[in-house]
Parts: sequence; C-alpha cells; structure tokens
Amino acid sequence: MPEKLWATKVEDSLLNQLKWEKGDTARIKILIELGDACDVDNILTYAQQVMKLCDKAIAEKHQPESFYLSGRGSALNGIGYYYSHKGETETAFQNYNAALKIFERLGDRKAAAYQLNNIAFIYINRGDVATGLEYQYRNLKVQEEIRDTLGIAYSLNNIGHLFADQHDFGNAMEHFRRSLGMFVAIHNKKGIAMAYENIGAAYSGQANRQQALAYYRKCLEIYEELGDDFYIATALGSCGYEYAKIDSQDRALSYFYRAIAIADKKHIKTIKSYISTSIARILLKRGNIDSATYYATMALTLGKEIGNLYELQKSSGVLKDIYFATGNYKGAYEMQDLELKVRDSLRNETNRKAVIAKKLQYEYDKKELQLKLDNKKKIWEKNILIYSSLCLAMVICIASLLYTRQNKLKTTVARIELEQQQYRAQMNPHFIFNCLNSIQHYIVHNDVMSANKYLSEFASLMRTTMEYNQLQAIVLQQEIAYLNSYLTLEQMRFENKFTYEISCSADVATFDVQVLPTIIQPFAENAIVHGLCYLENQGRLSVYFEKEGNYIVCKIEDNGIGRKASQEIKSRSGKTHVSQGMELVKKRLALASKLHKKSFSAEIIDKTDADGRASGTLVVLKFPLEV
Repeated sequence: MPEKLWATKVEDSLLNQLKWEKGDTARIKILIELGDACDVDNILTYAQQVMKLCDKAIAEKHQPESFYLSGRGSALNGIGYYYSHKGETETAFQNYNAALKIFERLGDRKAAAYQLNNIAFIYINRGDVATGLEYQYRNLKVQEEIRDTLGIAYSLNNIGHLFADQHDFGNAMEHFRRSLGMFVAIHNKKGIAMAYENIGAAYSGQANRQQALAYYRKCLEIYEELGDDFYIATALGSCGYEYAKIDSQDRALSYFYRAIAIADKKHIKTIKSYISTSIARILLKRGNIDSATYYATMALTLGKEIGNLYELQKSSGVLKDIYFATGNYKGAYEMQDLELKVRDSLRNETNRKAVIAKKLQYEYDKKELQLKLDNKKKIWEKNILIYSSLCLAMVICIASLLYTRQNKLKTTVARIELEQQQYRAQMNPHFIFNCLNSIQHYIVHNDVMSANKYLSEFASLMRTTMEYNQLQAIVLQQEIAYLNSYLTLEQMRFENKFTYEISCSADVATFDVQVLPTIIQPFAENAIVHGLCYLENQGRLSVYFEKEGNYIVCKIEDNGIGRKASQEIKSRSGKTHVSQGMELVKKRLALASKLHKKSFSAEIIDKTDADGRASGTLVVLKFPLEV
C-alpha cells in the first residue's frame, strides 16, 4: 500500500475515534496523533483544537498538569511547523520558542531538542548562520546525551546543510553520509530521502552534475512513494536546477513548472520563490523578457515576504541582468546594490569564523563530556580496587592526575589556537567599505577600465586574505606580495597621493623565513589613513626587513603628520570612532608569544625633526626567525 494512502487511512480511523470520544484527555491524545499523521494543510486545525482543550484544562487546574502542558507544547510545535512551511517564519519562530520553554520547564529534553532544531532553521533562513549553528550544536549535544538516534540523524543532516551553505562541501558530505547511515539503520524513509537530496546538493556544489542528478532522482522516487507534496516540489526543483546547469533548458523547465504547480496549490512561498528565480533565469537566456521579469519580480517579492536572504540575493541578481538587457540602468544599479548588500550579509567572514569556532567548541565540549564520563568510571573502578590493593589504587590515582593534566594542557593550546584564528580573521571593515565606495565612484563616472582594475585587485586581495587567515604562518615573500597588493589598492584610492617601497637586507631569505600572516597590513593602513592622507605634498611609506640575531625586524616608516596631529584633526572634525586594528594586533602578538613560547613585539615611535616638530611615525616589529 502506498505510504500516502496508508496515512490517509490512519487519519480517517483517528477521526472516527474522535467522533465517539468524549473525555478531554483522550481527545487530546487523538488530536496529537492526527497532527502527526495528516497533511501539512490540516496540521493547524488539529493543533488549534489541542491548544483550546489544554488551555481549558490548565485554567481549571485539572491534573496531571504536566500532561496538559506537554500537549500545549506539541500544539505550539505543530502550529510553528505549519507556518514555517507556509513561509510565515516570524509566526513559526514565536510558536517554536513558546514550545521550547514548556518542554524545558517539564524537563522533556527530547522534545526540547527538536524545538532547538526548528529554531535553528528560522535563524538560518534569516541569514543569521552563527546563531543558527549555535542552536544546531545545542540540539546535537542533547540528542547525543539522551542517545536519540533519529534526533542525532536529523541534527547531523542539518549541520551538514550549514557547512554546504558556507561552501565547505567536505564537512557537509561527511555529516550527510553519517546521517544517511543512521536513517538507513532505523529504516526511516523520509530521513533517507532527505539525506539523498542533501548529498546531491553537496555534489552539485562540487559541480559533479551526474552524481547530483542520481541522488536527486533517488530522493524524488522516495518522496513520491511517501506522497509528500512539499518535498516532491523541492526534489523537482533540485533536478531542474541540475538540468539548467548542463544547459538542458527544456528538461529543466519541465521540472520547474511541475514544482511551481505544487507550490501554488499548497501555498508554499519558499519553494515558489526559488523556483521562480530559476525559471526567470532560463527565460532571460531565451530572450523572453516579459515572462522573465514576471517570475523574477515574483521571486523578489516572496523573498522579502518570508525574509529569506538567499532568495533575495538570487532574485535581485536576475532582475539586475534583466534591467541591463533592457537598458534600465537605474533599476539595474538598484538591484546590484541590493544583491551586494545581501551577499555581504550571507557570505561575510564573520559567518565563516562562526562555523569554525562553533565546530571547535562542540568538539571541545564533547571531549569534556567524555572526560567526565571516563573520570566517573575510573573513580568507580578505583573504589573497587582499593579493597584489594592500596598500592594499585595509588598507581591509578597518579595516572589519572597525569591524564587530567595532559588534557588541560591540550585544552589550553586548543583555546589559544582558536583565539588566534578569530583575531586573524578580522580585517578593518572601513577598508572594505572604502574599496567598495571607490568601485562605485568609478562606475558612476563611467571609468570602466579603472573599475575593472580596482575590482580585480580587490577580489584578489580578499581571496588571499581568506586563504591566509586559515594558516598559522606564511613565508615572508607571501607577506610582502600581500602587502604590495594592499598598497596598490590604497594608492589607487588616494589617487597616488603617496609612494611606497618594500625592501629587504641581503641576509634575509624571503622564501625561507616564516611570519604571522597579514600582520604588517594594519600598521601600513594606520600610516596611510592617520598620517599620509593629510599631507599636501607627496607622502612616502617605507617597509624594510632586516635580520638581527635570531629575529627578523620589520621597520614601517612614514613621513606623515604624526599621531598627535592626526588625533587633533579628528577631534576637530567630530569623529569619535576608535580603530580596533592596533588592539587586535597586540592581542595576536601576545597570543603568538604564548603559543610559540617566543617573543613577538611591536614598538611605535613618534618621529620629530631638528626643530622638534612631528615628522612621521616609525613602527618596529620583531619576529623570531622560526615560527
């Protein structure tokens, strides 16, 4: 018997029971079962009935109160699930939060964990990946502690989805396959189909179209067997997306139109939004501008309604291309501006740092939990052994102390390395914003060549920054090349108001010496924005590397107006922003000293001329030769 037909028979049977049942307690149980068995469209009806009965019982102080509170929590979860599928994320969020509070009050950890999972996806759909990931790991920790295999499988699948959104397909695939193994072990067809679809998405992210299509077809077959319209539509959309990528446009449109028909029928805004964007993209390629505009505009409207930043980015990008094609440059510029803003919100380095940090925190907490369990076991074993041999007990005690000490040392090193990652990953946002403003300036003034050159340099610098931020150290030649790229951009931005020179003494082997990545750039930036930019005449910036004993010394020297004069100008102009760059560098140097057990230092010297007037700034950085 097909799954959907079986589910319908179950629902009919429960409805017959409900007709004859008069007691509130029994009616609540039946209504909750109906909510689990019914189609999404009917969930709200049953959940509201459960809510009404439970509120009445609680107001009249019926016992046991915990039963009615739990029923109320289940109703809130059902209402949240209904509105989530309809794209009403704020209403869904409110109901999930209310359900979480009830289950936490009752101590029902399993039910609370599922609410954490639901809330996580609300945050993710809003573009707040960091908070979403925090809720997912809280959920996974609870599921592992209570040994809920189904819950763990869903959690692994959802965390894999987050890594895929960050384009970390290796971690994503690992989580999806672990999740699939658990779903297969407990014979959960819906979970198996979901894992297949996400594995397909991971292959898609790696541009492996054939494997992606194979997994999408597997999941579509299962969803059709289950009769789940919502997920049938998502699987159809995924298949269409892959066919579009291999330029099989007719097949892609056939899948998309089937998916959007289901989304229309079921009023599913999320699916309707991203399918509309995909259809618009194909129609634009075919030159069908009016239809492409219709679908792209609908996708943008729906994306705004449901607050989905991913769909806003895609739909605004399609509309930008449509407006360019039709000569509507004002509209195209507005859509490009929206696309860039949304993209920065979704793909900024903060989200990437958060993913790394949360993963490390989870692994750390998991080891701490395992350590506690191990210690409890050892204490029990020690108490048994004390009766047979005091000497053996002493040996176990000493071994336990050494083991704990070693773990504390490992934990300390892990924390220091995590802090290093977080400080390395930060770059002055004002520099990024200024670069974007410069690009905008060139575009507005139709200076296409300068805009292209600047954008190319800027993109290259950003890619290098992200790459180097993952490393503990780089060779000096790489740091010099990175610094040269940055200074080239700043020269363009300040219209060659200053010159610069980067040089090394003959005894410095730039391809052998290693330094902390991107450590010099903040000092060069300070020299430019706090000193050189205020000069009327040509400014000069010099970066010189030399060897002193077992250290590499970097001297960054400018002929700017000096720190004191720069501060006075800022005070007169009313600027109150305090740069965090130098503070972050100091923290990085302190952490590096602690981690490598070697001295890393920075000294800032205010230069003066023969008359005692400020003549610039000199920064002296010292790094050990071996990092």
